[in-house]
Amino acid sequence: MADDPQELRGTLARLHEQLRAAPDISGETREMLAGVVNDIHALLAKAGPAGGIAGPGQPPGESIVARLSTAERQFEATHPTLAGIVGSIIDALGRMGI
Repeated sequence: MADDPQELRGTLARLHEQLRAAPDISGETREMLAGVVNDIHALLAKAGPAGGIAGPGQPPGESIVARLSTAERQFEATHPTLAGIVGSIIDALGRMGI
């Protein structure tokens, strides 16, 4: 599990690359994903020394996962690569207990 934060950072970088390569994604969807990515980076910044998320006062992970799930559903038909990357982020968050 200690590698999950690093894996998640790599997956987030792939998401950024794919978003740059997909100009047909709406501004609203881009803004939503940017907000989720910022939330995830904030959680990673609070990761403890063992790589886990520290403390019970975290922002609710469910809202992050719910927003990502919405994006994943939106991308399934039109951007399957993005949908896969978003699914990988959801899986990594789950392994981290978020």
